[in-house]
Amino acid sequence: MKKINPVYSPQDIPLGLSMAMAQNALAYDTFAKLSTAQKKQLINDSHNAHSPEQMKQLVDNMTGMQPLSDLREDNSFL
Repeated sequence: MKKINPVYSPQDIPLGLSMAMAQNALAYDTFAKLSTAQKKQLINDSHNAHSPEQMKQLVDNMTGMQPLSDLREDNSFL
């Protein structure tokens, strides 16, 4: 039987991390699929982010998404 990861309530997720995930369409889905240890590590890592940009980078790294601003520099079609 597959073990289900515990659900994290909004109180368990730091506000800055939650706000950064709200700005990334894949973030909450990706977070839900992480193991408990990975979720704890992400939350611990979020405490070391000292700016909104660092928090956004942490979330972008979690989802494997390249920030849109980086894509615009690389691709002229955007």
